[in-house]
Amino acid sequence: MKFLLVFSILFLVYGCSDQDAGETTPESESINPRVGLIDEAGFQNLVADREGKILLINVWATWCIPCREEFPELVKIANEYHQQNVNVVGISADFPDEIESKVEPFLKSQNAGFKNYVENFEDDEAFINSVNPEWSGALPATFVYDRDGVLRQSHFGQNDLDGFRKMIEQVRQADVE
Repeated sequence: MKFLLVFSILFLVYGCSDQDAGETTPESESINPRVGLIDEAGFQNLVADREGKILLINVWATWCIPCREEFPELVKIANEYHQQNVNVVGISADFPDEIESKVEPFLKSQNAGFKNYVENFEDDEAFINSVNPEWSGALPATFVYDRDGVLRQSHFGQNDLDGFRKMIEQVRQADVE
């Protein structure tokens, strides 16, 4: 319920836009967004089955202005750490029936080559508590799990390239110690 309330407040504050955050480029036409639904069991498997890699999860939505503004930085961080044992995964808070109409076109416009899901939990509170009970549900939000699947870093609100790097490097450093 709290998640729905946060969505409603963000919608009222920031409005809603159907515009893509950028034009489709020839490079993005080769991007085939891989979007699936993720439920509670799927989320638990995602965190558990990291193959020894650090996992950065970003929760976003196409209607969320700060999410759209930070998304190019997320794409950069995914590309930068692709070969460095770090998986970047996005989880959209859009509705499951908006995958083809909104989520996939947005991901394609952003050249997002990393895995993305649309949240499909039974209720918003279950989603929030599965990710991080300290999280209010406000978007965007970023969570970094270590190689053992332990949540080590959380960032609530818009982030930038240096912020994403700092989160990953702090978790990487803790893994070494």
